Amino acid sequence: MDRGTRVALAAGAVAVACLAGPVPAAQQPPRAAPETYHWVLPVDQPAVEVATLHPNDCYVVQAAEGVAYFGEPTARLRELQSQLPIPVAHPVETLEDHAECRLGTCVQTARIAAALKREMTVVNRRLLRRVDHRPTPIDRWFGGAYTDVGSADRETYRRAPEQRMLFQHLFTASRGNCYEAKAPRTLTIHVRDQARRAHRTGVYHGFLYIEHHHPEITGRAADD
Repeated sequence: MDRGTRVALAAGAVAVACLAGPVPAAQQPPRAAPETYHWVLPVDQPAVEVATLHPNDCYVVQAAEGVAYFGEPTARLRELQSQLPIPVAHPVETLEDHAECRLGTCVQTARIAAALKREMTVVNRRLLRRVDHRPTPIDRWFGGAYTDVGSADRETYRRAPEQRMLFQHLFTASRGNCYEAKAPRTLTIHVRDQARRAHRTGVYHGFLYIEHHHPEITGRAADD
């Protein structure tokens, strides 16, 4: 084969390669869709289990509300507290779409929460704590709620890396950011109360957003 023929064949091979384009990489499996959960935590309960996280998932509490009373409750507060449903979390389409929830649990919780709030106008206000409360030495470090994604003692707030107060979540969400999960864990939400008072009254509730950074998973999730 003479030199001219070799050049012509080489040029043809380059042209074919250019027309064909780069060889596609292995197709990545689709990510699981983002999720939003509505959670409800009567404050006399230890926790509400919300969702399972996987490594690199991005999560944040987008919104939360509610008031808790940490003093000795009135008879009416006790009665109302006993009517609240058990801690529960369920997926919703979006926070906005769920604003007017008509599920039985949502309606019952909203009605009782409003009655509790009215009754709390006659109690010692120094023992009231909003869900986004930021505890300080002045108020003896209790009140508000926090998330836990697998600390050694979920029911005790210890500033562990796996624990974040809800006031931190809400600030992070307001900046359009979220927290990254480090390992497969169940996310729970708790009332911050080192004394673990059994007579707490009120209800905390809100919305948790999860952006999955892993392929869609099918089948049964493993236990923690």
